[in-house]
Amino acid sequence: MKNSAKYFHLKFIKKEKLSRDVFAFYFDRVKRGSAEQLDFLAGQYVHLYLPVANEKGRGNSRMFTIASSPLEKDYIFIATKKGRTIYKKTLFNLARGTPTKFYGLSGSLIIDDPPVGGKKPQYVFLALGIGITPFRSILKYISQKKLKISVTLIASNSSKEKMCFHKELLEISKSNPNIKIVYTLNRIDGELIKKYIKNTSSYLYFIAGSPSGVLDLEDVVSGMGVRSDRIFIEDFEGY
Repeated sequence: MKNSAKYFHLKFIKKEKLSRDVFAFYFDRVKRGSAEQLDFLAGQYVHLYLPVANEKGRGNSRMFTIASSPLEKDYIFIATKKGRTIYKKTLFNLARGTPTKFYGLSGSLIIDDPPVGGKKPQYVFLALGIGITPFRSILKYISQKKLKISVTLIASNSSKEKMCFHKELLEISKSNPNIKIVYTLNRIDGELIKKYIKNTSSYLYFIAGSPSGVLDLEDVVSGMGVRSDRIFIEDFEGY
């Protein structure tokens, strides 16, 4: 499926707590006020516009990964941490039914579906904190479609209270032997990756998290002999 970036509007449905300081925000895919269907690929992101001033020269939009699967047809949801900025305060105070402007879709963390050349692809997903969001979308989609894709997720958090989607993703792995889920409170380094991944250079690596963390992890993966064309990154700035 191909899609191109465009503006669209969705109504806000609800806010839901995911961890100590992370919340999900749900938007209606069904009652869009448009006959055009909203399609996207697992792992893609959007820009969300809010009626705020041009805060610190950043305009009135921010980038969020769609954490829901394309097959969750009634809604999309994004996830983000609490914050003190005007943008975050406006987001956290959205009223149910508020029409909200988006622009998208984009993203580089896209799996091969169907697999290119008939080969069974092998992925390593490395998530730092809120960087787990694109991987929840992808893993939910793989599970729903019962795709024969091998994925090892290694997700790092500073505490158990900050873990998102932990129970849900473990349940997905129980029903799919090709999916391995690892949550850790330690820093992700080469030693930790090699504990779960053999023949490291044969995998495709998706890395998501803070800009500095992603840059460090990219260096770690490159240092294991993985070619640059097998490493895909997306970073999430604080809002």
